[in-house]
Amino acid sequence: MPTTEHTTAWQLARTLANEVYAHFGISFDIDYENQICSAAVLLSKSLAHNLNEEDKGKLRRSLLQSQGYSGDLAAMIRSGIKLKKITPEKADIFVKKCDDLSDLIREVMKQYG
Repeated sequence: MPTTEHTTAWQLARTLANEVYAHFGISFDIDYENQICSAAVLLSKSLAHNLNEEDKGKLRRSLLQSQGYSGDLAAMIRSGIKLKKITPEKADIFVKKCDDLSDLIREVMKQYG
């Protein structure tokens, strides 16, 4: 049974994915937009996938992978500043959400040993 924190992490990841899609949408740099939107969805999907995992070892590995996806997404958002795809101020907001989500995932992992 998923914990409240685990469910919250998944919901936050879904919200973040929606916000990333809304911000980056479709533009002339399709490759960048596809990558960053895919990364946001992958983060949300990975958390949803392990919501009902019974094996604690598999769950911890999966959560660790989700935490890595959060870091990847934050790095891609930061690179968007140099590509002039996002303002530094907006990037800071997204990166903070990624960092907060990563911290929450870390707390969920603690619950599973």
